[in-house]
Amino acid sequence: MNLPLPSSSPCSSSSSSSSSSFPLTSTFPLTLRCPSPPLSTNSKLTGQFRLQTATNHINPTTKGLSLATSIPASTTSTKNDQTLLSLLRQRKTEEAWILYTQIPHLPPPTCLSRLVSQLSYQNTPLSLRRAQAILTRLRHERQLHRLDANSLGLLAVSATKSGQLSYAFSLINSMLRSGYLPHVKAWSAVLSRLASAPDGGPTLALKLFDTITRRVRRFSDVTMVADSRPDTAAFNNVLNACANLGDGKMFLKLFEEMPEFGLEPDILTYNIMIKLCARCNRKDLLVFVLERVIEKGIPLCMTTLHSLVAAYVGFGDLETVERMVQAMRDGRRDLCKILREANLEDFNEDEENEILNSNQIGGYMKQGRVTDTVRMLEAMRCQDDSKGQPDHITYTTVISALVKAGSMDPARQVLAEMTRIGVPANRFTYNILLKGYCQQLQIDNAKELLKEMADDVNIEPDVVSYNTLIDGCILVDDSAGALAFFNEMRTKGIMPTKISYTTLMKAFALSGSTKVG
Repeated sequence: MNLPLPSSSPCSSSSSSSSSSFPLTSTFPLTLRCPSPPLSTNSKLTGQFRLQTATNHINPTTKGLSLATSIPASTTSTKNDQTLLSLLRQRKTEEAWILYTQIPHLPPPTCLSRLVSQLSYQNTPLSLRRAQAILTRLRHERQLHRLDANSLGLLAVSATKSGQLSYAFSLINSMLRSGYLPHVKAWSAVLSRLASAPDGGPTLALKLFDTITRRVRRFSDVTMVADSRPDTAAFNNVLNACANLGDGKMFLKLFEEMPEFGLEPDILTYNIMIKLCARCNRKDLLVFVLERVIEKGIPLCMTTLHSLVAAYVGFGDLETVERMVQAMRDGRRDLCKILREANLEDFNEDEENEILNSNQIGGYMKQGRVTDTVRMLEAMRCQDDSKGQPDHITYTTVISALVKAGSMDPARQVLAEMTRIGVPANRFTYNILLKGYCQQLQIDNAKELLKEMADDVNIEPDVVSYNTLIDGCILVDDSAGALAFFNEMRTKGIMPTKISYTTLMKAFALSGSTKVG
């Protein structure tokens, strides 16, 4: 969804929403009446932002009319504006919204920015629609400059949390085109969702990060853009995009840029690095990542250990997985030694043994993986230390292994076990199961699981869920079912992706129809 904003820069009003969880302020003053010239990197802020208003003029043709006739309307407008501002300052957002809908004129920028900010901060579907309605009205009346960067940034965050990623991405880009640098918490929230989004989301995340950092670097005075500079969380989001793309070269480039912004990697950064190693099939580098974490004195978290387990499960090296799990049970702190030994064993195997082990692993994956994977999970669950208990990442890894082995019933049992012991599954876990059912042509089970997601655990299916089901219907030659899921997706306000349309067209091509309802 494109959200066109005027090419002129938004008004930098003096308002700031006290309801926001972080300050989002305009980075520099802009002239409203004409496009701003390129900003110099040495430009400085001077004074407060000023709201320009048009001067009232008396038309000569109305010279003979009494001025008293215009006073009541002006007085009423001023009174309404003051009442609206008072309600907003008292956090009476609902009453403020009702008054806004009753005022025929546009309230002042301060009121509009506060109202959009507070509606966005409420983060409910209704409040988001209301904030977007204000934006739509201002766009139609060419008055978008009345909103400040704070309100636009909060609206982008709210839209992101509500799953309206296209809207949020468009809004951030519109702010950039208008000359604003949004607060890091606003653009990083959009970046985080893009990093894992389908249809080129990680690529868009890289472009967005590059656009913002290039603009930030133009300022020699870092205090001018302090609120927009990337933080460690923003870097982790873009590094996650690199990992999802399997782009090790870009990952390393961005990783080495962190000190430029005075940042140090945290444990999440290295967890993402482990993920990248798994994606790039670099099993040999995992031990070096772990050694770097220990060398820097960064405390290991369970997610790190689970990420290592998931990586080795993906490599098919269940022997090393069992060693790591046993080491965790025993409270050992020599995981690096275990991984080094695993690498040494791999290095010392001759070609004949490699072929043999490859065949054994292949058989293990098909025949023994289910039992051994579940056994690994049981071992972790029996630990006395609560920190060593498996979390949703561990369970999802096990479910993924079972789905790949075609063992859908055991995979569903693991999901039920998660519910029983209070480990919440997420949308990603359910999407893995949906894909497994569709690949096994068990469409009825997939439909039941979709209903369970929405009704029992209150997890709304996303575009990936529906794309999977549409593809599953095609596999069983059910083009009508594919179309039904496509329409259901649109009815729920989930924007179809390129994959959605190409998959649906494949269904109609098979059925000999070209009509999309």
